[in-house]
Amino acid sequence: MSDGSRSRLVKFGLFAAAAVLLPLLLPGYALQQVCIAIAYAIAIMGLNLLMGFGGQICLAQGALFGVGAYVTAILNSDYGIHPIATLPMSATATALVGLVVGLPALRLQGLQLAIVTFGIAAAFPQLLLKMGGITGGVSGLPIDGLEAPTWVPVSPELWLYVVSQCCAGIAALLVTLMLFGDVGRALRAQRDNAQIAEALGVNLTKTRLWAFAGSSALAGLGGGVFAIITGFISPESFLAILSINIVIGSIVGGVTSVVGAFLGGLFMVFVPTWASDINLSLGNLIYGLALILIMMVARNGVTGFIEKWLSTILRRTADNTASVKETREELT
Repeated sequence: MSDGSRSRLVKFGLFAAAAVLLPLLLPGYALQQVCIAIAYAIAIMGLNLLMGFGGQICLAQGALFGVGAYVTAILNSDYGIHPIATLPMSATATALVGLVVGLPALRLQGLQLAIVTFGIAAAFPQLLLKMGGITGGVSGLPIDGLEAPTWVPVSPELWLYVVSQCCAGIAALLVTLMLFGDVGRALRAQRDNAQIAEALGVNLTKTRLWAFAGSSALAGLGGGVFAIITGFISPESFLAILSINIVIGSIVGGVTSVVGAFLGGLFMVFVPTWASDINLSLGNLIYGLALILIMMVARNGVTGFIEKWLSTILRRTADNTASVKETREELT
């Protein structure tokens, strides 16, 4: 097994251990904040699929996140569907919206596509207000609280954590399976060189639209989980800055990393709060300096830095083991 494979395996083990230990170490409110971070992580996973592996820029992920949240809220509040049962419908509906959002990607690239998608993110809160009869307008929409089954004696916060982790695990599994198949190879090929990929038989139109649909489905799933966790949504929850923050979370965690999506979600939720706690008036300055420091230290994201650090440790350990073995052989 190569150093890179071993470091990824160790990284996954550390992440799994942290996922198990968090509910034991954190109080209820902090655990609920982690659940919100997991909801953001699902949306970041979708953006990583599109931006990191597909090479497409999208600044409308926050709006798509909001679409999923409102589908869950409407189905629950108006039709009485159980919140968890709404999640597949939220992902499907948002995937269809993502196909429409992805149409400009067939002709636009780079900065032009970024501006178009950011325009969608900026217009989304106003659209929610205009459709107040459906969305509740400024008043927003409530979602039924998620209660654990009677045969599962856990706190509400812990049950939310279990549900959100299960949704994130399913999303991570689907993304991993996609990337290791023909679709993943087609995505990377058109990202690296669209002309060569097309010459080799890759359907660019189909691949790009699929990337937007898959990314949007994950954003919708994350939005539905977010709505269930918070129990209430309004247009203020999905301002244009949310799309920017999701992009920041993707870059901080690592744009080509599934585990990095979770680190990016935690960064989105906790770092701005910690910065404000240090000094309320200088919160944005501290947050900006934290971003600069992370990008200087970990140019490939936090997961890239961790993998590099683990690879170095494992390599040194292997070298020391080999050296000790050689010394013993010489002595004998």
